[in-house]
Amino acid sequence: SISCFNGETDDMASCLREVIANVRSFEDSLTSSSLLAKLLAASHKYPEAIKNCLSILSALGEEFPEEISLPFVLSELSVIQTTLANISVNQVKLLPEMTDKSKLNAMKFLSMLCSYSIQSKPMLVPILSCRMVRLTIEKGFCDDSIVGLVTAGYSLFSFTDDIKLGYRIGKVGESFIEESRNRHALRSRLCFELDSTLKAVIEPMQPAVAQCPDRYDSAMLAGDVASAMLSLLAHCIGSLHIGVDLVSLSKSFVGCIKQSTKFRQNFVQYLAMSAFGACIFLSGRNTDEVEVKSYEELNQIGERGKHLNLLYQNFFNQMYCCFWAGEYAEVAELSKRHKPTGQKRILEVMRTFFEGVAALTLARHTGQASLKKTGEGALQKMLKWENISKWNFENMAQLLQAELH
Repeated sequence: SISCFNGETDDMASCLREVIANVRSFEDSLTSSSLLAKLLAASHKYPEAIKNCLSILSALGEEFPEEISLPFVLSELSVIQTTLANISVNQVKLLPEMTDKSKLNAMKFLSMLCSYSIQSKPMLVPILSCRMVRLTIEKGFCDDSIVGLVTAGYSLFSFTDDIKLGYRIGKVGESFIEESRNRHALRSRLCFELDSTLKAVIEPMQPAVAQCPDRYDSAMLAGDVASAMLSLLAHCIGSLHIGVDLVSLSKSFVGCIKQSTKFRQNFVQYLAMSAFGACIFLSGRNTDEVEVKSYEELNQIGERGKHLNLLYQNFFNQMYCCFWAGEYAEVAELSKRHKPTGQKRILEVMRTFFEGVAALTLARHTGQASLKKTGEGALQKMLKWENISKWNFENMAQLLQAELH
């Protein structure tokens, strides 16, 4: 407790490991193990946090393969697509309450693990969410079942073409959030998966971004500092991409970096620095209020900590700066160096737009047929996104068509 109050995270980790090593029973170790996982994640040590959770889950009877391939992910999701194809709120309400203590503990660690895997091991997320849905169907409903449903919807968006089903599953989960006694914790816990991804893709993006401050308040009310910082970050990044005034946005980024530093949420701090770098570039106004590391420094941090989301954000923000500076050759070069992974992100839609405009502009100047083909491919992808949400993507599709003709 003293280490916690003093912010001495290394001492906290040592104390928690000592407690775990000396408990009388496995059940007595679960609280300390969950605190240790949260501490490791907050300290940007995702591989250790994931390993810790997987070890606990194994002891609880929930095993997962060490290596996960895309075909395996798609196979698991195909089963969930069939199971949840006609899901409704009323159907879920018919499920009994989950009472098995072992499975309740498993759901708790699965929920934590989903959050950490999004940042560092995204291929694991669909497998975890599918397991949570199965446990809910077989053993009954609990609050963490809501996390399982929303994350399953997020996984369908990320790895399949069934985006509308993913959105519908997410909305079913959202209806249970508002009915839960733990709604403040759940709102903030699922801000990224639900508000910043599923709703931001299908619904107008502006209202989804506007909800983030409410999610921050909910998280602070629930005492969930990690989710509060992620909600704050989501508001800053979302505001950047919907065109909020850059001067006021800079103040928001500074506030986010200061708070994440204060609460020792290193992973949020680095992600905020990455996006703030783009904001500084566009505004031309630097700041001495907070430290902002270079993309080279942030990439080194991401590589050391195996923080895949940070590495992706760094790449995207560099492309973002190059695009708005009209440096289309650099956009094309960045695109070549960073191949798509097969996982969809909302930023990937913007990447498609940037790559398409850059390729078509360069094609006009150079006459290279391959560049025109790249631009045409980007347009076809954008037309598919337009079918999903005209509000968010019709303008990008029309701008690509204008560049082509």
